Amino acid sequence: MKIKEITLTAIFSAVICLLSIITFPIGSVPVSLATLGVMIAASFLKLKCAIVSVLVYIISGCVGLPIFSSFGSGPSVIFGATGGYIMSYPIMAAIISIIAQKNKKHRKTVLLFSYIISLFVCYLLGSAWYSAVTQIPFNKAVLVTVLPFIIPDFIKIFAATIIVSAAEKSVFKRSNSAHYKNSGVDK
Repeated sequence: MKIKEITLTAIFSAVICLLSIITFPIGSVPVSLATLGVMIAASFLKLKCAIVSVLVYIISGCVGLPIFSSFGSGPSVIFGATGGYIMSYPIMAAIISIIAQKNKKHRKTVLLFSYIISLFVCYLLGSAWYSAVTQIPFNKAVLVTVLPFIIPDFIKIFAATIIVSAAEKSVFKRSNSAHYKNSGVDK
């Protein structure tokens, strides 16, 4: 990895850490903004960097930093009933990064598609883990851990799309301005 990639990976790992501690209780499992952080990070980072940024977040939480939902930490969170969702984050990041890099022309549509696909995978893996740990049937796990979160997660999907699109426009405008200043061309 180049210095720029390492720096961006660390920055986006910090973004995931900061967003993941923001939670909204709606039932037995709170709504966390961690998936929003994963979506944003993976939209900007190359595949390897996206995965590493999420792994740094997970490892940091496992070794004791209180960065999981509601300031949780430690391996007990990962191996607990909702740990499957956290363990699915690297896969989410990979899916988003791969799909997001494919088509720059229809960026918003591609981002939305990548977020929805990755969230479906998160739901599937997280619910399967929840079912295995709690010993309840998979369909009941889905009722408890997916259904209440569909609307909040779609809000996060639209928020991520808006944030990423706005950030890309801002960076593009700034880089064009720098180009004109450095080239001596007046606007």
